[in-house]
Amino acid sequence: MDLLAAISGDVVIKRFVLVEPVISIEKDAKGRFNFEFDAPAGATAPAAADSSSSGGSDGSAGGGGLALRLDDVRLENATFTYLDAQTGQRQELKGVNAKLSLPAFTGPFDMDASAEWQGREITVVAHVDKPQAIAAGQETALRLTAEGDDLFKVDFNGTATAGTAPKGAGRLTVTADKLGELLAWVGAAMGPEVKLPSSVSLDANVTGSPTAVALSDAAIGFDGNRLSGAIRAGLSGARPSLFADLSAGDLDLRPYMPEDAKENAAASDNAAASGDGGAKDWSDDVIDLSGLDAADVDLHIVATSIKTGIIDTAATDIKLVSEGKRTNLTIARLGLYEGDATGAVSIDRRAAAPKFAIKLDGKGIQAQPMLQQFADFGDFLGTVELAVDMTTAGASERQIVSALNGKGGLTVRDGAIIGYNLAAAVRGISTASLDLDYDKAERTDFAEISATWTAKNGVIDNPDLMMNAPLLRVTGKGTVSLPPRQIDYRVLPKLVASLAGQGAKSAGGLGVPILIKGTFDDPSIQPDLEGVVRGVLEAPGDAVKGVVEGAGGVVKGVSEGGTGAVKGLIDSVTGGSKAGSDEGAASDEAAEKPANPVEGAAKKLKGLFGTD
Repeated sequence: MDLLAAISGDVVIKRFVLVEPVISIEKDAKGRFNFEFDAPAGATAPAAADSSSSGGSDGSAGGGGLALRLDDVRLENATFTYLDAQTGQRQELKGVNAKLSLPAFTGPFDMDASAEWQGREITVVAHVDKPQAIAAGQETALRLTAEGDDLFKVDFNGTATAGTAPKGAGRLTVTADKLGELLAWVGAAMGPEVKLPSSVSLDANVTGSPTAVALSDAAIGFDGNRLSGAIRAGLSGARPSLFADLSAGDLDLRPYMPEDAKENAAASDNAAASGDGGAKDWSDDVIDLSGLDAADVDLHIVATSIKTGIIDTAATDIKLVSEGKRTNLTIARLGLYEGDATGAVSIDRRAAAPKFAIKLDGKGIQAQPMLQQFADFGDFLGTVELAVDMTTAGASERQIVSALNGKGGLTVRDGAIIGYNLAAAVRGISTASLDLDYDKAERTDFAEISATWTAKNGVIDNPDLMMNAPLLRVTGKGTVSLPPRQIDYRVLPKLVASLAGQGAKSAGGLGVPILIKGTFDDPSIQPDLEGVVRGVLEAPGDAVKGVVEGAGGVVKGVSEGGTGAVKGLIDSVTGGSKAGSDEGAASDEAAEKPANPVEGAAKKLKGLFGTD
């Protein structure tokens, strides 16, 4: 110590070195630290100093004040230990080497330190322009660099204040090239089900205080992904708040998606394919939406593309706002499978039964890549247009499906069904068999498939299914009752004369209605054989109008044969009279009993469809 400087009112420490000191900090079971001491009985707090008699405004000595100067202050191979008797936690910082420099009380202050913690070295370099300003609650320039081996690096260059309203502002750069190792090192390792980036980085202007943190002109990176924009977080009040306005290029989030969701989806698909799992029902468990109450959120993100492995998007522009008990997602643009979608989703949680609403419009969406990703099914092609406007309310699955209301529509144009050639199957009808075995080399093109629906209290009604394809028209109508998981639907495929698809004028032909009834888990799919016969009897001309040449030798020449040919068709389908046969010698009882054409046709068509 410089004694002459001390006499003049300055404390100058020219050289102070501690070699291998051991400094222990302990907290007892009552929460008191070992450096806290009880004041002597009867002692009073010292009177506050009169600022009018203190030293100069620069913090130098004056009127009895002291100014501190550090020339050479060092720690060499020091050890710091911390023991918490309340938690049993023990931490040790060893190999501490530090050099402090304070040429004048007014500054600057510099520190260069290193230490070993948890088997890794930490280095800290700090510079404070005016240390006395921090103590006085004033602003001063601050530079700080901290590194932990090859795990992380933090750089801050800006200003800071302490006192009753501490805050800081400046440029912050953070890099962590081994995030998983870093979290494990500090004791914050995530479970194996949490997928984290390998590396993260941040470069931004930052302002911070105990109540708020804000990043502007930010560049955020994780692995090969990059985002830019602004983020603000409010830390005061009843609940925190988060605002973010971010833009990105191509984002690949697939490595971070939870595996259990994919495995559960795959298991569900396998169970459905094998018929295992038993009958299912809607759950009555309350759906937990409490996560939406964690914070008020205003998030806007624009990206060139986003890949999740569950749903992949091209150009994306979405905004999520959650405030109080209301959450709204606005989809300004969502590039989906070569098309685009817009829409909105809202959740209103102010009542005991949350209210949901979804409105979605999509155009130009390609069916094959969409189905391939969602259902691992790539044999359906076409360009999809859809419109959905639905609302519901409920706290459980059952309540939600029971309150579903709204409307929607779907159109698929210029598509194909891979694996089946329905035109060839139609040509082979003369052999009394339909060849519908799957063959990857075959396909059925169609011009259009369309349907609209309405929903009321969970019952979905579709009155107008339609498919136009060469030699085939399909119509359908029916209901899907979600609460009881029941379906009641009738599909009418009709063989027609025209090879044209969309816009074909003639819909005449032989129809084979199919009834789909029963539960979701075990529906019955059967041809409506009586409907076939009634169609022939009610409109025989339409039924045979140029269907296909050579269909059992009956249809050929109908247009020339007139009513005789029609009668031949009916006789062949219903089991009626056969010219030149010995069946004319049947018993008188059989002859007197009128023939039942529906029953006879049913028997023949059952054979055609392989049913008894």
